[in-house]
Amino acid sequence: MTPLSRSLEEALLKARIPYEIIGDVGFYHRAVVKDALAFLTLAACPDSRQSDEAFRRVANVPRRGLGAKALGQIEQEAEDRGLSLCAAASTATLPAKVRDSLVAFRETVCRIGALPEMRLCDRLDLLLKETGYYTMWRDAASEEGETALQNLSELVGLAEGFSRLQDLLEHAALATASPNERGRDRVQLMTMHRAKGLEFAHVFLPAWEETVFPGMGERNYEEERRLAYVSLTRAMQQATISSVGYRQGVSARPSGFIAEIPQDHRVSGWLRQQGQTKGTRAGGRFQRAKAALDAMGF
Repeated sequence: MTPLSRSLEEALLKARIPYEIIGDVGFYHRAVVKDALAFLTLAACPDSRQSDEAFRRVANVPRRGLGAKALGQIEQEAEDRGLSLCAAASTATLPAKVRDSLVAFRETVCRIGALPEMRLCDRLDLLLKETGYYTMWRDAASEEGETALQNLSELVGLAEGFSRLQDLLEHAALATASPNERGRDRVQLMTMHRAKGLEFAHVFLPAWEETVFPGMGERNYEEERRLAYVSLTRAMQQATISSVGYRQGVSARPSGFIAEIPQDHRVSGWLRQQGQTKGTRAGGRFQRAKAALDAMGF
């Protein structure tokens, strides 16, 4: 997932607009993000049974020798003594090496969770450092490890916008779609390649700017031009293209692909200023625009 698609996903979440990602895993569905949120949850209430699921998720990440048998012993201890799993890990009868590792883990989590007046993002960053989670992914020395670290950095940045853990968890929960809701009355996010062969009433094409689309470097201009055609012709009624004047503090110019669309078949300006009348003719205008694009060899 790119920073651009992440920003779109975050904007939809904040606006409480249901969405689904086609062909990729949503940010808050990613294992590393779930792990990070579990560390925060465990640190917030290590002695509460509400943290048990978080303990199961991250107590052995990175590995601390906690296998199924040892976890079963901890769960039995918690049941017998009315403790949380995190607390029971300190008193359960376990192999010495495993117990020492879990006791050290618990002490780290409890200490960071009890630090006063620490911002949520800083608490998360410290948890990931001192539990060895960052190190685990750095040592992976793979594309997966690099991606994991990027996702964690993104989450720490997002946590800056929240003062309470509960608010962040509720925000993340909004990203979860029920299976029977998928594809119905939801914004669908997908790549241009993924859209081939599909059609939609309305298509939104953001970031049509030089250096983004078409991109820089050794990317194939003609292949991206064909992708532009594919994207435009996915819309049965209306395709909306957008670009920005500045991206990441640098001046940006609209994509040259926009200028190649015949003038008679495009309307420039803010969509909200166009009124409702043009929408009634959108279908026919789209068919004419498609024919014009075909004629140009787009």
